[in-house]
Amino acid sequence: MDQSKNPWELNAEWWQNSFTNGMNAEYSEQLLPLIVDLMKGFQKVLDIGTGEGQIIRALEGMSIDAVGIDQSQKQIKRGKEINPSSFLLRALAEDLPFSYAFFDAAISCLVVEHIERFEESFREASRVIKSGGRFVLVMNHPLVQSPGSSWVEDWTTDPPEKYWRIGSYLREELSEEYFGDGISIPYTHRPLSRYLNVLNDSGFVLTRMIEPAPLNSDEKNSEWKNEISYIPRFLIIVCEKTSGTN
Repeated sequence: MDQSKNPWELNAEWWQNSFTNGMNAEYSEQLLPLIVDLMKGFQKVLDIGTGEGQIIRALEGMSIDAVGIDQSQKQIKRGKEINPSSFLLRALAEDLPFSYAFFDAAISCLVVEHIERFEESFREASRVIKSGGRFVLVMNHPLVQSPGSSWVEDWTTDPPEKYWRIGSYLREELSEEYFGDGISIPYTHRPLSRYLNVLNDSGFVLTRMIEPAPLNSDEKNSEWKNEISYIPRFLIIVCEKTSGTN
């Protein structure tokens, strides 16, 4: 891809200002602690789509030998500025520059929806993870966050109701994820079965699924606190690399 047109290169500064150093509570207070916990016991860990290395820095604090790759040179540069000792490389998830069975585990956080050739990225992850190793995939929940999904407030009932409408879950769809201020990122919705089947074909076995409850809602949504607390935004898939696939 022409880096001058690469949305991740163009929007690297936006990501750094919006999702690092505690700027995004869901990321720093919910996802990051879960990821660190799931990586305990693994020595050599790969972070696929590391951005500026927020996960890498957290893992290094756990005395884990962590390596991060990202397609954005600006992200890699910023990560090295923050922590010069971080091992960060510019590379694609579909073409990892590592030998077979090099890592004990790998993590991919909020990345797979933005990878067009995600099947190849799963095969590459399988190639570089040792048999018995772990692959953790964090994504926007494919069912709950499918295109067209949204909150609906029904004020015709007594009492009023608020419920979550599920959109076109089974339709695989490429769209743009908008964040305001002219920021948009290509986003592909896929049914969960697509991911699970390709993981299985790539040599992974599902061992655990986590659907973390949303963080406490803000004050303006306090009247719907109960409804909001049961609609997950994220899905975490934990897999084990099976033997005989390296």
